Amino acid sequence: MAHRAFLFFWVLLLVLISGAARGSAQNLDLGVLEDVPGAYAGQPNQHSVRVLFQKNGSDWEAFPNNCPDQGCLKTISSKYPREVTWTIVLDGRDLGQVTGRTPKEFEFYSHVGLQEVVSTGAIPTVGKRSAVYGGFTDVSVFRPLVAVSRPYFNDPESWKPSNLSADMIRLLRQEFRKRFPTVSNCTSPADAAENPWLYNDENIRILKQYSSNRQWSVVQVRLGEYRCNGPPDDPFLDYWFALSPANDITLLGNGMWLVDAGDYDNDGKSELVFAIDRYNQGGYELFYADFKKHATFEFGYH
Repeated sequence: MAHRAFLFFWVLLLVLISGAARGSAQNLDLGVLEDVPGAYAGQPNQHSVRVLFQKNGSDWEAFPNNCPDQGCLKTISSKYPREVTWTIVLDGRDLGQVTGRTPKEFEFYSHVGLQEVVSTGAIPTVGKRSAVYGGFTDVSVFRPLVAVSRPYFNDPESWKPSNLSADMIRLLRQEFRKRFPTVSNCTSPADAAENPWLYNDENIRILKQYSSNRQWSVVQVRLGEYRCNGPPDDPFLDYWFALSPANDITLLGNGMWLVDAGDYDNDGKSELVFAIDRYNQGGYELFYADFKKHATFEFGYH
């Protein structure tokens, strides 16, 4: 009898250990806490967490996104986690927790991935509402904040605003010219005729720049000024480049801005999250593994 009790104890202990291991190996999800504008006139903003990426082995993968039709909106939510308690982070700091719950279906294309906040505590916000964060809608909202399904919020690479050296700026401008060797522009918005434009280095403007303690940098560049009447051509969009410690340059994309950097999978290296801000398009880009890899979550507004 004592032997059976001893055996039962060890079996129970193994079950508990196995359960704890499974719990520690729970899915690692990454999202963003958003201040979502009301869908109709007079409807107030509402905080929601947009579920974006899941860690699968050594890679981050985007959840299903960018629905093409209403049928997708009614079924795609089944591919998202039902409920998640998120740690909200910014600049390597833990700002608090919220719990989000996925609806049975998403009502609008721009709502794909949004969870309703069902926790009753204070919802973290930073600063004041601004149209800068409103994307295509131009509505004033609070700054988006990264949300992690585990309490991983440190930024071991310490990404901060920085000033690049003259040599690095020169290399960036050379890279830009390689991509856009010929450019056309107008003399004024009233002039509909575009003519070849021999732009100067000073026209390749450095807008924003951030660097890490590992000597990596990301830089936002824009060619100006565009003088035609209408949407700017490709050379006049804002572009982000990554510069390695060896001064190798990688194009990251255009029409986006840096939300935050942090070690969201606790592997000792920081990932960077950019918000997509393009015509009729929103979403997020996640860069990791020294910018060798990235994942994209996109949605349309119409």
